Amino acid sequence: NLKELWALFDFACQGSLLGTVKTFQMEYENPITKARAKDASPGEKALGLKISENLMSIIKPYFLRRTKDEIQKQNKSELPSHLPGDQSKDVAPTMPSLPQKKDFIVWVFLAPVQEEIYRNFLTLDHIKELLISKRSPLAELNILKKLCDHPRLLSARACGHLGLEASSYSEKEVGENEPSELPDMKRNIGHISDERLLQESGKLGFLVALLERLRDEGHRTLVFSQSRKMLDVIERILTHRHFKLMRIDGTVTHLTEREKRIGVFQKDRDYSVFLLTTQVGGIGLTLTAASRVVIFDPSWNPATDAQAVDRAYRIGQKENVIIYRLITCELVEEKIYRRQVFKDSLIRQSTGDKKNPYRYFTMQEIRELFILEDTRSSAISPPFNHIWMVV
Repeated sequence: NLKELWALFDFACQGSLLGTVKTFQMEYENPITKARAKDASPGEKALGLKISENLMSIIKPYFLRRTKDEIQKQNKSELPSHLPGDQSKDVAPTMPSLPQKKDFIVWVFLAPVQEEIYRNFLTLDHIKELLISKRSPLAELNILKKLCDHPRLLSARACGHLGLEASSYSEKEVGENEPSELPDMKRNIGHISDERLLQESGKLGFLVALLERLRDEGHRTLVFSQSRKMLDVIERILTHRHFKLMRIDGTVTHLTEREKRIGVFQKDRDYSVFLLTTQVGGIGLTLTAASRVVIFDPSWNPATDAQAVDRAYRIGQKENVIIYRLITCELVEEKIYRRQVFKDSLIRQSTGDKKNPYRYFTMQEIRELFILEDTRSSAISPPFNHIWMVV
């Protein structure tokens, strides 16, 4: 948010540039944020644009931002062909051109058992009490996010409360005071058939079909998930379907082991899939051998997913890159994605992008995250040059 921008400049300029946080909020943050709302009045939009331009002019002398697009606009023909003496050493080399990158927003339907559990959870008295209290809803939102991915990510006791067959889990492994996580995901799903796992998650079923298609077409794919337990489920399914895959998550702590796995994947085309957790595998890696990226679950922070995509879309990539973002319709994931686009447009307009970003986020209360409407359609219309798919 814009307070983070204020904090950076307050530190760098020792409080001399943007005033106090209260002054900044009243003069800049409030009008700019209101202008981003879909239901903003023409006056609010005009005021927000004027204020954001004023903010950009103030921070411009202290702010250097170079994007790939800006650097790629440089052309060798624009540089002097002959320079006297050693001046040629001071000319920076042009950035190699990158191939195209396209985003597919894949709207995925819940499996029937997922939708039933999701609805049951929203009707709990616990949720009703939460919405009238001031307590943080992050724990409950985390459960909703897990339900969008796969109900087997929940604890045995939680699944019992929500109507999923509790006998499918190892109850001995879950104590009375352990409400959230299964201690060993691989062991707890060991006796469940692949068909059952696929039937319980619409997103998982689509992912497996997509990866099989991409493998048949000769493409190699990075699959990112925020949940290590979700990667356990995906790895189990793909292994049984004879995928040759590599994996990096938080359990791979040694740098040499990480480099070894990356090197094998980069050189051996028999490996068609690389499984990574978003937080661990989303930064510092070069995996240009893959030209397809799947974001299995969206992050609250758009920069997190953008960093994950850039593992493949970076210098050295020779093929066009396609990103598949799997998002469940009208559920908490879609609302997270809406906030991603809102945050991204806010920071772009405040740091130099003069284009007027698309508005479809209205200022809504936290309770909207706990409302379930039609799970077969999306409330979002395409805001920019993305390709939209409904499955």
